[in-house]
Amino acid sequence: MNRRIRMIAALMAVLAGISSGFLVRQMMETGKGEDQEVAAIRQAKEILTQEEERLALLQSQNFELEQRKKELLRRLEEYEDVSGILTEMRENAFLSAMTDVEGSGIVLTLDDKLDYDPLTDPIEAVIHDSTINYILNLLWAAGARAIAFNGVRLTAVSEISCVGPTILCYGIRQMPPYVIEAIGPGESMKTALETDSYLVHLIQAKIGIRRTITPEDELVLNSFSRTHDFLPYIGLLRTP
Repeated sequence: MNRRIRMIAALMAVLAGISSGFLVRQMMETGKGEDQEVAAIRQAKEILTQEEERLALLQSQNFELEQRKKELLRRLEEYEDVSGILTEMRENAFLSAMTDVEGSGIVLTLDDKLDYDPLTDPIEAVIHDSTINYILNLLWAAGARAIAFNGVRLTAVSEISCVGPTILCYGIRQMPPYVIEAIGPGESMKTALETDSYLVHLIQAKIGIRRTITPEDELVLNSFSRTHDFLPYIGLLRTP
């Protein structure tokens, strides 16, 4: 009987040893996997930091070039033979969104329905490109002189489209909340947004689109050229 007990005890000890070894091995493998994930996250953060620094540098350089360009144009205005050409160029720059502009207006902020559920909520509870384009046309009709969408200045060749649930503006991926800044007659634009039947429909509780309209005494909209090259958008045009 004692011999049988000793054999059972020895067998249990062997099994316990095997189990412990397996557990230690699993912990080591798990730790190794976690170390790899931490290393990957650290590397991604380092790359992101480098790209943000590069972006800041490019933005700084672009700002300096813009200032130099303005100074050169100011000097050229002193010559009578080119002053008329520069005046015409400046007017065309305003029209084509190739220059920074400032003035009073409104800021419209739009967001999808809070806690949107695609199984129960209507499709209108998510903002689409058609909604954005509808609002832009409404603002132009109400007297807007210049508009920016999520910081991207809009030109005469607007390009806003949808790819799945994502809105693209001149190829730049946009995410909610969507911010539309418009320079123009603030009261007229605000009234147009507040009284439009389609927009009133979107913000009712059963749809749930979130909207805020803020009047602004001073808005500054950057030129389109700060973020894009305008030439690809007029490449199919030519002078008759």
